[in-house]
Amino acid sequence: MLDCRFRKRLPEFELDVGLGIRAQTLALVGRSGAGKSTLLNVIAGLTKPDSGSVSLAGATLVDVESRIDTPPENRKLGYLFQHYALFPHLSVHDNIGYGLFRVDAATRAARVDRAIAFLGLERIARVRSTELSGGERQRVALARALVTEPKALLLDEPLAALDVESRARIRLELRDVLGRLAIPTIVVTHDYDDARLLGDRIAAMHRGRIVQTGSADELARFPADEFVAALTGTNLATVSADGVDSGRTIAFDPWSATLSLVPTGARFEWRVEIVDIRPLGASVRVVARGGATMRVDVGARDARRAGYAIGDVVFASVQEHAVRTK
Repeated sequence: MLDCRFRKRLPEFELDVGLGIRAQTLALVGRSGAGKSTLLNVIAGLTKPDSGSVSLAGATLVDVESRIDTPPENRKLGYLFQHYALFPHLSVHDNIGYGLFRVDAATRAARVDRAIAFLGLERIARVRSTELSGGERQRVALARALVTEPKALLLDEPLAALDVESRARIRLELRDVLGRLAIPTIVVTHDYDDARLLGDRIAAMHRGRIVQTGSADELARFPADEFVAALTGTNLATVSADGVDSGRTIAFDPWSATLSLVPTGARFEWRVEIVDIRPLGASVRVVARGGATMRVDVGARDARRAGYAIGDVVFASVQEHAVRTK
């Protein structure tokens, strides 16, 4: 169990964390600058919190009040940095074993061999890191993080350095690797697709605070706020009995909503301005704003026929049977 209860003052806001992670993968998702990497650095001992504590498997790593601050090298954590930080002059084998300077040669060799086998790196074990693809570099960096046999694993934007084509494939490979681990793992990302595919649970962070945790389905079913709604692509709106934007909150999916150039008289309807139109294969996602942000999936042929364009004022509506309430 990795337990984090601390605060850290940042230039624009205060990082206020309360998380408990068992032997599972928690995907921490939020915009750049939300405090995600700072959270990892506090856990790892690279940044000191202003108050609170962090414990792992019953051992206190840091406790400000008790003045406990375990050095980073003694925290039994694996840390995969965003840019991997491999040594260009070393082979894959030597990169993986670089941090094992406290163990004897036989133990070091055995651990490196196990890490190489676990991640399927046998073919490139003697290759220099400069000759590797992006996906291979990621697996080598992950092997180096695991070779110390950590009790928890931290991954900071593990897919950020990959091109779009490689990202989808390597995301699935990483999900398989994380699924075979039996330790608390935190994956930090700003990409919701990474979060929903890699995480057993997702924690959405906004300006230093966890605003919602749960499975991808739970977050999408009823987002805690517009920030989570934007991440999941779900619509979130407040309405009263007469349809005015003030009252109870409802959630609904983009494919259950409709657009019209004129009012339809539906109970749940909003006058909105189109701000974006995104192709989605046989359909387009129209994003519009007017009190609330609306995401509406429209058939590509229907969108062309209607002539929807950015800047148009239209009417978004949803039938009552398609809305969800808390």
